[in-house]
Amino acid sequence: MIESIAFETKARTLDHLGREQIADCPTAISELWKNSFDAYARSVYLDIYDGEQPVAALVDDGHGMNRAEFVGKWLVVGTESKAVDSPTDLADRNGLNFRPKQGQKGIGRLSCANLGPLLLFVSKRTDDDFIAALLDWRLFENPFLNLADVKIPIVEFAAKTELFRQLDGLFDQLMENVWGGKDEDRKRRIQTAWADYDAMWAREDKARPAPSTTIAGTLINSSFEERHISNWQVWNGESGHGTALLVSQINFDLLAQLPSRIPDAASTASKEKFFQTLSNFVDPYVTPEGLQISAKDPQFSYSVRAWEDSTPTTIVGVGKEFNRHMLDPIEHIIDGIIDVNGVFRGRVKAFGKLRAENFEIMPPKDLLMPVRADSTLGPVDLYIASMEFESKNTTLTVAQFTKFKDLAERYAGFMMFRDGLRIMPYGRLDNDFFEIEMRRSKSAGREFWNHRQMFGRLGISRARNPNLKDKAGREGLLDNNAAKTLKILVSNILMKLAREFFGSASDIRIDELPEIQEVNKKAKANEERNKLRRKQRSQFGTKLKQFNKELPAFVEQVRRAEQSLELRSEKGVEAAQALIGELKDRRVGFRLGETPPNLGSLESAYKQYRSDIQSAQAMISGLDDRIQEAVKNLAPAKPREFAERQLARNSTMLSRRITGWRKRIDALQKEEFDRMHALIDQRNKAFHVQTSPLLESLGRDELTVPMLVGMMNELRERMDTENANLFEPYIGALESLSESIDLEHLANFGMEEVNELRQELDRLNGLAQLGIAVEIIGHELESYDDMIRAGLDRLPLDVKSGSAAKDIAFGAEGLTEQLRFLSPLKLSGHRPQSWITGEQIFDYIREFFGPKFVRASVSFEATAEFKAFRVYDQPSRLFPVFINLVNNSLYWVGIKEPPRRILLSVNKAKVIVSDTGPGVDEDDVGSLFSLFFTRKLRGGRGVGLYLCRANLAAGGHKISYSRGPSGGPELPGASFVIEFRGAEYAE
Repeated sequence: MIESIAFETKARTLDHLGREQIADCPTAISELWKNSFDAYARSVYLDIYDGEQPVAALVDDGHGMNRAEFVGKWLVVGTESKAVDSPTDLADRNGLNFRPKQGQKGIGRLSCANLGPLLLFVSKRTDDDFIAALLDWRLFENPFLNLADVKIPIVEFAAKTELFRQLDGLFDQLMENVWGGKDEDRKRRIQTAWADYDAMWAREDKARPAPSTTIAGTLINSSFEERHISNWQVWNGESGHGTALLVSQINFDLLAQLPSRIPDAASTASKEKFFQTLSNFVDPYVTPEGLQISAKDPQFSYSVRAWEDSTPTTIVGVGKEFNRHMLDPIEHIIDGIIDVNGVFRGRVKAFGKLRAENFEIMPPKDLLMPVRADSTLGPVDLYIASMEFESKNTTLTVAQFTKFKDLAERYAGFMMFRDGLRIMPYGRLDNDFFEIEMRRSKSAGREFWNHRQMFGRLGISRARNPNLKDKAGREGLLDNNAAKTLKILVSNILMKLAREFFGSASDIRIDELPEIQEVNKKAKANEERNKLRRKQRSQFGTKLKQFNKELPAFVEQVRRAEQSLELRSEKGVEAAQALIGELKDRRVGFRLGETPPNLGSLESAYKQYRSDIQSAQAMISGLDDRIQEAVKNLAPAKPREFAERQLARNSTMLSRRITGWRKRIDALQKEEFDRMHALIDQRNKAFHVQTSPLLESLGRDELTVPMLVGMMNELRERMDTENANLFEPYIGALESLSESIDLEHLANFGMEEVNELRQELDRLNGLAQLGIAVEIIGHELESYDDMIRAGLDRLPLDVKSGSAAKDIAFGAEGLTEQLRFLSPLKLSGHRPQSWITGEQIFDYIREFFGPKFVRASVSFEATAEFKAFRVYDQPSRLFPVFINLVNNSLYWVGIKEPPRRILLSVNKAKVIVSDTGPGVDEDDVGSLFSLFFTRKLRGGRGVGLYLCRANLAAGGHKISYSRGPSGGPELPGASFVIEFRGAEYAE
């Protein structure tokens, strides 16, 4: 007799399909996020809450489910909607474009079991009631329990406040899966199944409680609170639809993310893998300008937050995003497409330069591209960015190199994305699908690529690459013909690119590297100089601030010593010598060291310091002279004893100074000794710290022995280079010190020399640019000058004699005259000369600066003698001289308190422009008329006084700065003296 017997399914089948199929917690989370994506969610959040019983909440704003859908789809494993990719209704797409389904087997929801055993499911569709269900995934671990005997309690409710009122009933009904319910047959089967399971458990592990007891204890003691669901978009009113999964008894990987967890090696490793897996869940390499066919922006945001009380910490997602534009400055980039024939075409940037716009790589000759519908590959988008692994070889700046190294620590990896969402585990360090590390183990230099310092992705789509399918556990692609073809093509492209552009066999590397290394060598030296300069400027500023507080008291001390000095006796002279010795010691303590070339905001403080220190030094020198004179006139009663006391006093002073230096040297040497030994210890351990994880990977069969050996060799060479860069310059410095070579003097001298040369180069470049500009402008002005003059000549006589026409003519003359001494061009027309009186100059300047004088409360004056003087010259040449001089005075009197005055006067047949400003520092007088010299903190170019001298020299006149009062009427600030050739002054 033939019978037809159906399969019987044990509850444990769900455990096999769910928790045991998913590799780890981050992969499980990514599966659940993909379910949210398939539900047309715009955003999904995973919130991990601390507390006596930590809870994880995964919430989205997808279309949600009603009761019928939950029962007919969510509780049905392997639904037909996944298998046939049935399109989602337009009403459920939430205004988004069509999304190809990421789920294919209808088992992704079972990933919940990986997060924790107890699940509270809550969902809501628009215009439907809420639905809630409670599950304990440990029910499905019982091998004696039939799947059909497990009943999931479900409840519908209209108001969200009903959820927590229904929890007790859900708990009680769920416990019928352990204790049995009203159905006697089912109750008997359930009780027998748990008795058998508990007995089996007891035989294997008597110390742990029975599974049924553990489940019952969890249900009774666990609790979900409203704070766990309060950030759900539906709960807080941001959306009218979505799904929330609340998980209790969360696993170790989720607990490790909580800020309250004390970090240890295991939790740190878990956090790193968690971030590495989930941080690039959405394709970060999609851009409108990129070369891409399959890759796309999925319009989907995600984040993981860990909560400590009411304070969240974002782990991945919002605020932690990484994108392709961050890599735009990196030195190596490949961006292109692999077409259906396996041909790669794309852009290649190497060593910071675009090398090819449409570079082509054919597939390997021994690869037969599949053509059958069930094995073809389809187009694939490829993007890779990388950097040089050693700073000496990079074309990046120090800041960029450091930035990309930091990015690589968190985001490096060669990933794969389908329709914008990541396929696991590609891109993780423990995955080498494209055999990048295996090839590196054979020749790191030639093969170039390194998982740890390359960013990149392959972009595929379900529509164009239907044969690239996921494994059941979502850990990579099925090993079919399409996947094998993709692996061969990409591996070939990486090898060809390494040999053509990046690796040690590349002609580009051979040609470029020496120049790059030389540039980096100079850049490093320059950075060290800048570091020393910043240190010295910082120390200078700190000392200056301190000294300006202490110097007034010291000056007063010297002044009192000067007044109280008694030199009539031998005892008085010796006391005075001791005092002057102490004052000199203190004076030495006020040394600032090297003065920065550009003081900037420290200018006024430095002037105050210099004034005080010079005052103190002058008084000390005067005291010293008086003491020396007293010693000459002194006739000691016992010359020998007096000389011995002099010797002892000087010796004590020297000894005191040397002792002070010794203490400073001892302290610095001890500090440096401790620092260097700590650095040596750290560098000694660094290799073991970095290779230990590799040994663990070998133990887990994630690396082969050749790969491990190659990676260790590469790491050793890199660390040896780093150690050499650290210790060899240090040894060289110590050797120089042992030979009494003054390193600080050499560094300072080098910095001064480089700074002077740089300034000189800047000046020469400025002059070159100025010369080019003048040449161009002069060429054009020659024509415009003719046009202006011709136009003025054609004006009617009454217009020509008006003030407006005269102003135009005067302005044109002034413009071309300014160009005359800058350019050898001969501009057309004769420049008229005339007698110019002081009164005309005064009136012109008063009108020119009138509003500024009023705003700045400046009194602009001229003496009768100035108004009466006259000189024969071109107005367009002389007026700008006074404009520049008065403009300078306006600036400097403006930084002083009123009264503010500017005076034009005459003294001893010389014109003087003076003011009540701070005057010119004695050290700056020699540079006043140099091109580009300025002490203005804002708006100064250092050209005005240079032009004054040039304009005056063109007429045979001279200008100088007066260093002190000359007995005339000039004001006490700055005074500029002009000697006019052929000028006439009033008697």
